[in-house]
Amino acid sequence: MLKPMTLLVPSILFLFLFSPVSYAQNDNTSIRNQELEKRATEIVSFLPKQPFCVGKPITDRAAWEALPAGNIIKEAEETLKTPIQELPESLYKEFYQNGNRTNYQQVRSKKYRRLAVFVLAECIENKGRFIAPLEETIRSICADPSWTLPAHDPNAEIYDGKTIHIDLASADTSVELGLADSWLGDKLSQEIRTLIRNNVERRTLQPYEQSVKSGENKRNWWITGTNNWNSVCHADVVGAALTLIDDPVRRAWYIAAAEKFMEPFFNGFTPDGYCSEGMGYWNYGFGHFAQLAELVYQTTNSHVDFLTMPKVQNCALFGFRMEVAPRLFAAFADCSVTAKPDPALAKYLSQRLQFGFADYEKYRNRLGNLKTTGVFCFPNSATKTPQVSATTTPLSEIRTEFPDAGVMIFRPKIGETKQIAVVCKGGHNAEHHNHNDIGSFTVMYAGTMPVLDPGGEIYTRRTFSNKRYDSKLLNSFGHPVPVINGQLQKTGRNARGKIIAKTFSNKKDSCTIDYASAYGQKELKKLERTFEFTRSESNKPNTLTVTDEIKLEPAGTLETALLTYEIWQRQNDQNDKDKIDLLIGTKDKTIHVVVTATVEDKPLPLILETQEINEDAQSRKKPIRLSFKIEQPVTNAKITTKIMP
Repeated sequence: MLKPMTLLVPSILFLFLFSPVSYAQNDNTSIRNQELEKRATEIVSFLPKQPFCVGKPITDRAAWEALPAGNIIKEAEETLKTPIQELPESLYKEFYQNGNRTNYQQVRSKKYRRLAVFVLAECIENKGRFIAPLEETIRSICADPSWTLPAHDPNAEIYDGKTIHIDLASADTSVELGLADSWLGDKLSQEIRTLIRNNVERRTLQPYEQSVKSGENKRNWWITGTNNWNSVCHADVVGAALTLIDDPVRRAWYIAAAEKFMEPFFNGFTPDGYCSEGMGYWNYGFGHFAQLAELVYQTTNSHVDFLTMPKVQNCALFGFRMEVAPRLFAAFADCSVTAKPDPALAKYLSQRLQFGFADYEKYRNRLGNLKTTGVFCFPNSATKTPQVSATTTPLSEIRTEFPDAGVMIFRPKIGETKQIAVVCKGGHNAEHHNHNDIGSFTVMYAGTMPVLDPGGEIYTRRTFSNKRYDSKLLNSFGHPVPVINGQLQKTGRNARGKIIAKTFSNKKDSCTIDYASAYGQKELKKLERTFEFTRSESNKPNTLTVTDEIKLEPAGTLETALLTYEIWQRQNDQNDKDKIDLLIGTKDKTIHVVVTATVEDKPLPLILETQEINEDAQSRKKPIRLSFKIEQPVTNAKITTKIMP
């Protein structure tokens, strides 16, 4: 029986409550406040007298008529046909009854999308016909008891009016309302403009200022957090401040605060720029940082440039460097197997930081929400940066290494397309959006991922609770790693994979990870996984060999596994226990897998077992776990998995 070894990992989404208590500043908070005030006095001289963020007012017809309108008018006309779908208390509080996040969030998303659709359509068309439904939408949004998602509102305390704090959704709502006001100006009634200011002030600006100035961040923990919440909420809160606050000194203070608190955000990356949250959250978290940088750059007339911060270059390259094969990226952490760099973000970064990745720079920006439209669709600092032509891209390198994160990517020789490519990871089991996945790897071939880390699950209340690792997608059962003595990997920073050897050459790359600590068993004296990637000559297939070497005292059980979403079949007779010979994939996208076990070069009998992982994966498919178990208890053994086209 599998016995997941988990620690209690309370979700960041449930820990942080707001309570209006008196708070005595400590010395560090007092010093920090003085620093922010001083920095604000420097920044204020760069700011316009009137609030400004990004984009252009509706009166700038040349700017709006130059945008790629796409289907926004059609979407707005279709939206006019449907009444606002309100958000009843029963729907909001369903999350507390059964843990379902999706039902409320889907209805909310449709309702709040009306705001952006009507603003964009009116700014494009400029006929006034979308103003009345827009104002109706704004009234409805401002009447909602909570802009916060139920999953981020412990015990519905915000909804019930007992407290207030800022989350990803409420911050986003604030900046979208701010931009609606900024772009439409007097096209909106004074009643609506006042309603916007009062609500954003009460729900977002005042809580933020109180948290920063008091130093009491328990309610808004993300202010000094190290994950995506920091940059996302800061981008949206600052954006709201820059569009709605008349006092330029106060606006300057928000920029100074964001500048200060980006330091902990970047501490969430390893020094080599690796984002442990995965590609999807790099798009979200680092993408919002880039948006924040552009907001600040424009409103300060280029005098404050967050993109010159020390760690930006490496972190910006993460999304590009993680391309293992053409348009294929590993689904580590709570990521989808289809996740790729956001094209608007990738284009912006390549231009602005002069990476010169031409394929990414070909993207034609499209209207999105108001903030991304304002940042990416109008002329910005990237479009004004002198452009360069790249002679290489990360994909044209035969390997990419993130040494601090313990992640390796091995690619074929340049120009070879019908060969496998591999990404493998060490790391530790307390990463952001962590999975217990030390030793995990993904094999890519002919545009597919026949062996892979299957990615994250559809979020429910369980996902961010002390039952997180009950999920067979998030614990190590759902990853191509061993099960030892019936036990899975444990959680925590002390469970880590240490790279103890590596050799690189044009013909062969290899690395060895010591990850015995991931299992925390006193019986386990040694557990090392070696990845050996051979680039063959004369169009022969490249080969990945994964070898697990184990030592147990006393003897114990050992199995390893592969995960796949593809069709598979066994080639050799099931009674042949000296090896397990498989084909995974279809037609000309099939890989050949041979698994053997030995002790002192003598074969050990293997048993193949298969199981569908019955969890709601983000891919909507159920991954198949192919496990290879040594039939008898062992003290010393090796399991070798050889993979080739």
